[in-house]
Amino acid sequence: MDIKTIIRKKRNKEELTNEEIRYFVSKLGREEITEAQAAALMSYIYINGLTEDEILDLSKAIAEDGDMIDLSDIAENVVDKHSTGGVGDKVSLLLMPILASLDIPTATISSRGYGITSGTIDKLESIPNFRTDLKVEEFKKNLKEINVAIMDQGLNFAPVERKLYKLRNSIACENSLPIIAASLMSLKLATGSNKIVFDITCGKGTYIANKEEAKRLAKLLIKLGKSLNKEVACIITDMNQPLGYSVGHNLEIREIVMALRGMISKDLGDVVEAIGSIMISLATENKDLQENAKMIKEAIKSGKAFEKLKEMVLAQDGNTEYIDDPELLKKSKYIMPVLATESGTVESIDADMVGSISVYLGAGRMQEEDKINRNAGITINKKIGDTVMVGETLAYIHTDDEKKVNSTTQNLKDAFKITNKKINFKSRILEIVT
Repeated sequence: MDIKTIIRKKRNKEELTNEEIRYFVSKLGREEITEAQAAALMSYIYINGLTEDEILDLSKAIAEDGDMIDLSDIAENVVDKHSTGGVGDKVSLLLMPILASLDIPTATISSRGYGITSGTIDKLESIPNFRTDLKVEEFKKNLKEINVAIMDQGLNFAPVERKLYKLRNSIACENSLPIIAASLMSLKLATGSNKIVFDITCGKGTYIANKEEAKRLAKLLIKLGKSLNKEVACIITDMNQPLGYSVGHNLEIREIVMALRGMISKDLGDVVEAIGSIMISLATENKDLQENAKMIKEAIKSGKAFEKLKEMVLAQDGNTEYIDDPELLKKSKYIMPVLATESGTVESIDADMVGSISVYLGAGRMQEEDKINRNAGITINKKIGDTVMVGETLAYIHTDDEKKVNSTTQNLKDAFKITNKKINFKSRILEIVT
């Protein structure tokens, strides 16, 4: 068996055996094949696809090539949520303390971000001293004692998944549904959760273009879940504008804290309630989604979710003073408004453009070695459906580099489309697939 034979088979649209898939994963993990060979195979998979059996075998191979956690001794049901990413997506960091405050164990293995999607781990590490390099014993201890734990995928959980993620982005195969499905499921296999909700975002602010493509991925993930004895549900959400009001690490941590204090934007709140309701229904006997949404609202209103966030931060050695007072988080040297030059109603906000600008400002990385400026980013002052007058602030640019203010102001203004038509707020929840 050799990698060239495997590449030829996929080029010729033949089905790979389990042994061939495991050979590829093993060799890629140990860097015993070249990046060009891995890219060639990925390209042929992108063009010719994979069968369901191939995706299942690839999911298992990726997970089993690294460490895996057994959580069966923690609770009968452990729930996890995973998003395909997006601009300003901070849903996971809100749902973890909310569900934990409702006595629902929530375990997450997450990663750092690339491109316009920032990673959950990156955001948490904006909290001084917060530690994500937990040992498995610490992870399980936290989960057992406070119902919530998160750790860094980069330790040794599905390490090949991370390589595939970077590779498919670098060769413009980022929207390969078979590879996305295998990557997502391999991470969940490594985590050990038996109840999983996937938030499949679609639109300009993510790599899944439309609802139809998102639905194909959802159906594929549900089939994979059944084959792997995991109960899976998917929710398709719109990512055609940034989620919430902030994009950037310190900015998003501030928004998370304020949201758990009850000050949450309409669109972010809708997504949190919709996904959280499904997670509760999977993990408990509570199947009424509307009642579950009320439980989520009450967890926020009562302050229990906020207190659970503090418990989670403290359990992972983070400084809770920054949760009690998020204004302690460092701010950018320059915080400059972007002003509207026409009146009307916001019809659309190009999330991809906003995400790209935030990366340019320093809030994201394009390469693994890139450093993040945690102060940098964008805050959105006007959302779709909001009325705007000339001279009103559309958004704020946060940067430590004065030159970047001038070079991004017009681009950020161009991301907002203003119309004279009446625009009604539309829910970001497009469909629930179970």
